[in-house]
Amino acid sequence: MRPRKGGHEVSNDKLFQVSAGLLATADASGRFRDLSPAWERTLGWSLDELRSKPFIEFVHPGDREATLAEAAGLFKGQTTTRFDNRYVCKDGSYRWLGWTACVDMNDAPSERRIYATALDVTSDRERLSQLSETAELAGVYERLFQVSVGLLVTLDENGYFRHANPAWERTLGWLPEEMTSKPFIEFVHPDDREATLAEATALFQGRMTIRFDNRYRCKDGSYRWLAWTAFMDPTEDSSDRLVYGTAHDVTSYRDLLEQLERTLARLRDTMQAMSTPLMPITDRIVVMPLVGQMDSDRVSQVMSVALEGVQATQVQIVILDVTGLRDIDTKVASALVDTAKALQLLGAKTILTGIRPAVAQTLVGLGLDLAGIVTKGTLQSAIAFALHSDQRSAALLSR
Repeated sequence: MRPRKGGHEVSNDKLFQVSAGLLATADASGRFRDLSPAWERTLGWSLDELRSKPFIEFVHPGDREATLAEAAGLFKGQTTTRFDNRYVCKDGSYRWLGWTACVDMNDAPSERRIYATALDVTSDRERLSQLSETAELAGVYERLFQVSVGLLVTLDENGYFRHANPAWERTLGWLPEEMTSKPFIEFVHPDDREATLAEATALFQGRMTIRFDNRYRCKDGSYRWLAWTAFMDPTEDSSDRLVYGTAHDVTSYRDLLEQLERTLARLRDTMQAMSTPLMPITDRIVVMPLVGQMDSDRVSQVMSVALEGVQATQVQIVILDVTGLRDIDTKVASALVDTAKALQLLGAKTILTGIRPAVAQTLVGLGLDLAGIVTKGTLQSAIAFALHSDQRSAALLSR
């Protein structure tokens, strides 16, 4: 500081020159009088530029009212132990300065000066602002953690949940402290544990889980299906890395999916049964029309329906109508012949109708034994033949 004696300035001492703090005096008109070299190093203005106009013009517009009030209080005998405001730098940026100041009220009123020292506290203010934002964000996250309907957890490498939010109690009945009291795998359904442990291991190796379903035990002994999303932050200290996970109860969806699968299975069975019906012509004659595409499952079903139908109804003649089949390859042709032979073992005669020329060539080319199988070109002729054969058999039996 540059003390004054008898209205005359004394020479700046060495401390004034080398001080890292910004030392200054200002008069009642609001202009700087004495300034240490640190001002130029901090703000970029020369000392003459800082003295050239009222100091308030260097103050940020948002801080001017408070700064003028603080200066007025100093001239009334108050002491400033800490006051922060922003000063403009020569490059147009602003620096936060933290002030300590006083006025020696023993000086004559015309000689009274503000004696002040300031420190550049910009970095401290920025850190404080960041900490404030972080604290505010942490508060928001804490509230979200508490009210989230999703099940939120962190998992450590020892296999324990480190944190669990209240949604666990609402969903499974366990208190958060109960969820963190023992290895998490003990809550998992025994049939899902191996896959769950493998998933946890992969997470700690850096893989992200987008969707993983497993069952967790409720406090009442029942189980709920949970769908997981989880990841590990690789930037965290390796000695204390955590997996961050969120889960949702998808039990109702799983139950609905199982119901739909059962319904679809019944529908498939019904459609398959409808696709290979046994249509009675008389109580001794049935027609089985085959339509669409044949594969190994369909061929097996045809044989099963035909054999079970004959055994249940004791019919004597089965007409296999293949007019509606798209294609008949060697495998299908062989299966149809096998079906006819099996029906013959049950005492039923088979009439094969609707055979196209290409199918006839396939049957001949296979060299299959067609003994006992009657073939007809059309369904009408096959029915007529069957009725005639049945009448003749009935007449023979009546003699």
